[in-house]
Amino acid sequence: MTGKTAKTIFWVGTLSSAIIFLWLTYDFHQQEPKFAKTDQISEEVVAGKKVWHKYNCNVCHTILGFGAYYAPDMTKAFFRLGENNIVSIVMNPEKVYKDTFRKMPNLGVT
Repeated sequence: MTGKTAKTIFWVGTLSSAIIFLWLTYDFHQQEPKFAKTDQISEEVVAGKKVWHKYNCNVCHTILGFGAYYAPDMTKAFFRLGENNIVSIVMNPEKVYKDTFRKMPNLGVT
């Protein structure tokens, strides 16, 4: 293979990859609104996301596959535990986790 052939292959590959990338990016941004379902997000969900970030819950927990793996996955915790159990765990973690080696800190959530 000559230097000219290698250069041609490099530029054709680079430019075609860039064009495909730009097209896929454009296509994604055109389709994203119909998949995001932002009109279905309630105020409770927005408030929960703010609390999740404020107290850095993803440092220990996972949600939708993102975050750490030290503490339980919270993706379907509401259905698994129920509202009362979640409130009890968050408000008094030292009582709930007293017999385990993994301890949840009391973050002072009210």
